[in-house]
Amino acid sequence: MSRSKAPDIRTGNASYADEPVAPVVYEGRAPRVPAHLKATGKEVWRAVWAAGSGAYSPDTDRNIILRYAELHDRRAEFIARVDADGFMSEGYSGQPVAHPLLRFVESTEKELRSIETVIGFTPEARMRLGLVAAEARKVAASPEDF
Repeated sequence: MSRSKAPDIRTGNASYADEPVAPVVYEGRAPRVPAHLKATGKEVWRAVWAAGSGAYSPDTDRNIILRYAELHDRRAEFIARVDADGFMSEGYSGQPVAHPLLRFVESTEKELRSIETVIGFTPEARMRLGLVAAEARKVAASPEDF
């Protein structure tokens, strides 16, 4: 049996337009950017709230989005340090080893990936949560685009 409905062009995949879209749980302004965030974290904070288009509640989702922004700040600091020092450093017996902060970059990225899954920033998570992919793509845009 074939379906006669057209693909849903909002998501860019072969889903159908009658699939559910994430409910709007909050229609107010995004929460103010926390002052302690650095440039990268502030940018991520704004982008996440803009991409959510009402799917995130400041009451229930603020802390996970804050954690996500803080982790981006941490990752940016680690990467800047590795860029300044170089990828390789000297081990105990003088042998070349990878910069020690690269382990922390990797663990930070692992935490970021788990949060991205929870808040719908992967294709699979968007499908599971019913978020429109076009809205989540806004995260990749710069804050000036909003």
